[in-house]
Amino acid sequence: MTVVLVTAFVATLVAALAAPAEAAPGRYTGGTYVALGDSRASGSFYTPTPAYFAGCKRSAFNYPTLVAGANLPRRFIDASCAGAQATHLYQTPQHTSGGTKPVQLHLVPRNAQLITVSIGGNDMRWNAVLSQCRTPAFTDRRCRYNRNLENEVRSRVALMENRVTPALKAIRAKAPNAQIIVVGLGGFIGSTGCWPLVPLSDPDARWIREVFNRANGALWRASTKVGATFIDANRRSAGHDACNLVNPWYESALSNRIALPFHVNQAGAVAFAAMVNGAIRR
Repeated sequence: MTVVLVTAFVATLVAALAAPAEAAPGRYTGGTYVALGDSRASGSFYTPTPAYFAGCKRSAFNYPTLVAGANLPRRFIDASCAGAQATHLYQTPQHTSGGTKPVQLHLVPRNAQLITVSIGGNDMRWNAVLSQCRTPAFTDRRCRYNRNLENEVRSRVALMENRVTPALKAIRAKAPNAQIIVVGLGGFIGSTGCWPLVPLSDPDARWIREVFNRANGALWRASTKVGATFIDANRRSAGHDACNLVNPWYESALSNRIALPFHVNQAGAVAFAAMVNGAIRR
């Protein structure tokens, strides 16, 4: 009996050693790069190009295009689309003013080597929180003390995490060897308001900024589950919010031509591209 057990153990051990290990994401060597996500990826700042007017507001020099220009992938696929939610990445076609867009994951080849993802803001609907805190000059909505709003924030962040997690898992399953880099939310609110550009009281601005820190915590947790690299855009954009009159990376509440309000501008796209480039393992 002992001999049988030992023999079975040895056979199992040999089989385990002989089985190929699951391949881990390798260093980037110029293979296929795919950009997925919502308006943070598509850019949404105005450029007179067909891609901008085709329903996804895909700017000519959004951060994925700049990343591709710096790394010269053998193939570059930009599937990003303004308004996308997590389900549009892997499950549901997206209806836009320019027609229905296919599920973004359908455009990802299995041999993709680099994938960037910007998603979650439309699942969280951060603007529904921000709109409750807008205030005229020299007034304070005191959102930070609103218990109902605090509960709403908790619910929205949890919902976002529950939606983004399966989307990232689907991406990992489709491209098991790819480096996945997830770009977080926020950055357009600093430590102060600046009416009318950012119509918030200073304390509420700091509270909103912390809300985005919490949202990024949720995105970081979702990223770690698939071995993705997470970029905390909220913290790394410090000092370049919409109140910065010299070098803002985001447009203000008054923007209606350069970019969508509180969305990244061209300078922000350049900054995001630099963050992504710094995160790529080569």
